[in-house]
Amino acid sequence: MKVSISLTVGENDTGLCYNSKMKYFDKAELSKSKEISCRDIEDFLLPTREPEILWYKECRTKTWRPSIVFKRDTLLIREVREDDIGNYTCELKYGGFVVRRTTELTVTGKHSLQYFICK
Repeated sequence: MKVSISLTVGENDTGLCYNSKMKYFDKAELSKSKEISCRDIEDFLLPTREPEILWYKECRTKTWRPSIVFKRDTLLIREVREDDIGNYTCELKYGGFVVRRTTELTVTGKHSLQYFICK
């Protein structure tokens, strides 16, 4: 039996743990919750084992605040803050290789309705 998968390999940008041309983009709203998933890793998961995924922010290990939770292949921010803006990289070991996915998160303010009185 033969199996084929599509694989794109890119060099990391200088001084970074990702290639900026191969990252994902996502938005979150202040004080709301946001899930960031480790995308397109299905081909690298074993059905009999939970994946060991490490998460980084701006390519550095981080002491995550208690309101940030990890579930399988997802990082959950329970209440988004301004300092959550940045690049989130998930890392998964597969054989002798390391698979990484990076998502750039932007944060917007709360949407509010403004009423204007016209005279």
